[in-house]
Amino acid sequence: MTQEDSLLPFEQETLRRSSAVTADLEQFTAELAPRLGPAWSHRVLPTPYRWSHADNRLWEREEGALWRALRRDGDHQRARAFLTHAHGFQLCVIQRPYRPGEFLVGALLPAGVFEYDTTPHPQAVSVPGDPARAAAAVRRRLLPYYQLASTRIASGTRFKQAQQITIGRSTDGRPIADVLIPRAVRALLHEDGRWHLDPGTGLCVTATTSPFTPEVLVQDAADRLRGLGFEVVLSDRHPLETYFRSQYPTSPAPVTGLPSTPPGNPGRAR
Repeated sequence: MTQEDSLLPFEQETLRRSSAVTADLEQFTAELAPRLGPAWSHRVLPTPYRWSHADNRLWEREEGALWRALRRDGDHQRARAFLTHAHGFQLCVIQRPYRPGEFLVGALLPAGVFEYDTTPHPQAVSVPGDPARAAAAVRRRLLPYYQLASTRIASGTRFKQAQQITIGRSTDGRPIADVLIPRAVRALLHEDGRWHLDPGTGLCVTATTSPFTPEVLVQDAADRLRGLGFEVVLSDRHPLETYFRSQYPTSPAPVTGLPSTPPGNPGRAR
């Protein structure tokens, strides 16, 4: 008996429809990515629930067309495709609800950016199912605004931390790196597929099927990044723990045992 045979009838139907949607996205994004440029790669993630961690990284948030589409009922919610640029840009692609043959393409926050600010966000665009026409629309109507907004938000939120890269451990034990500067992201993503950009966290994480040990991957990445002039911090913790803790420093402990003011000599403002 196969695993599918052990499922209830409605679960089998859900799996069948989800697989069909995933296949359509796989074919579409496989032809779309190279038309956007050689630095783009594609990856499809089946999503068995209405919500995905990557949804929280959609730049347009609740008011955007892509966000609203992901909150509607329908089989299109069960798969999301992600197009990743070697500089840390990432696009989310889904089938457009109730419009067979059309897709929605929107921007995620750039690699290493975790905060929303007042920078105008790039808006998702609807594109036809023809990869050539879709690529032309994305290049004209989305990418210029995405690249401009990415430059503004990156320099505004983490400029002082850009030269420091923390390589820690993900929740499943894999090496995961907090990187922001495009040339640092490129150094990891352009290394034989050992690392990829996780859409759920915005961090670079090693592939689950890597033939190399975690220690080798970490040492190799650290050596290459240090060779580019970056400060690399190695940790056994998740990089986001370090990042968010540094944003909210603890209040200093009260100082005790201060000498009292001598009688008759009250302190004065100077």
